Amino acid sequence: MALSSDQFQFTRPQALALTAGVLQLAFGWLDLFALDPNYRVVQLGVGVMGILMAWRLGLARMYGLVLLLGFGLLALSLHDLTTESFLGVRTALIGLVITLARPAKRVPN
Repeated sequence: MALSSDQFQFTRPQALALTAGVLQLAFGWLDLFALDPNYRVVQLGVGVMGILMAWRLGLARMYGLVLLLGFGLLALSLHDLTTESFLGVRTALIGLVITLARPAKRVPN
């Protein structure tokens, strides 16, 4: 499912990166999970980064890889089960999906 025109093509990984960025930004801004303030700042930064990196396919995949590695290592370094560790695992899995998602083939008109 690629949204395309003659000059612009928006692929699945880009759409996923944009969606993940907007959700991270919203969760950090609204504080839905009563998180540590430092973790909220990280969520805000990751959200802005996702929105900015969604405009190119290579950058969207790089964003997914950053989420996978960064939050995966964060989740592994936390020794107790907290909301932050759960969100870290969730964000790492989102990064895996963004990294492995295939762009849709262009449909001829």
